[in-house]
Amino acid sequence: MKIYRNTKEITRKETIGRRFSLTGLGILFIGMMASFVPTMYPPGTEAPNVLAAYAQQYWALASFIALPAGFIFASIGSYFINRFAARRWPNSKTVARPDEMLARSMKGFDDKYTYFAYGLPSQYVVSGPCGVLLFVVRGDRGRITVEGDRWREPFSIGRFFTVFAREGLGNPARDVAEQEGKMKALLQSATETPEDVDLNAVPVAGAAVFLNSDVQLTVDGPTIPVLRADQVKDYIRRKTKEVRLPGATVRALNEFLRTQATFEDAESA
Repeated sequence: MKIYRNTKEITRKETIGRRFSLTGLGILFIGMMASFVPTMYPPGTEAPNVLAAYAQQYWALASFIALPAGFIFASIGSYFINRFAARRWPNSKTVARPDEMLARSMKGFDDKYTYFAYGLPSQYVVSGPCGVLLFVVRGDRGRITVEGDRWREPFSIGRFFTVFAREGLGNPARDVAEQEGKMKALLQSATETPEDVDLNAVPVAGAAVFLNSDVQLTVDGPTIPVLRADQVKDYIRRKTKEVRLPGATVRALNEFLRTQATFEDAESA
């Protein structure tokens, strides 16, 4: 499998996440220090300097603002870090980013298949004899219930205490539908292709992939395929048998997407 990664974009968003997280921690620290002002400078006593006088007057407001602001910044940071930073995955010694974990789950396909990470309108794209497959990836652990088009995370104490460190479930089916539309529009823009190749006819499909081995899935009539990481390879094989694109179409498809993609790293796996 050929792999094209937009590592510049991945690194940029990881950096954004770390900066937001550090800023959030800094704001929370300021709020904590503000709560000590009444002890350090009791009301009615004269402040030793202008800064102390300002803190004495506005400590309550600073503490009140710092708590929600710090959590908001920390939450934004966690959102980016969970999607773009390398981490250790449960039941594994692997330290990798989500895009790398997804690539590991597809290891073994030949060069007829191409994997694009953050280089196309859809974040994770696989093209080849299977057509175009889009993957909406989630990395959180815990219980997840899928009923038709409804995606829920039942309440738990563990989820409550990690609410600001979680990626969030959202609605993967809605994300897939949105990304399918973008990829179909991209294929429709293809003009320089062989006469016997019509990229508009290439099927585009999507699935939700849960990378964390500790996730507990309860699935009932989902509108899109719901997969664990170890099911991705079999899913691609099934789609290949269903689609069976001609060799000329596969070559034209992979080349077109490569020319449209933004990437710095190219490798084979």
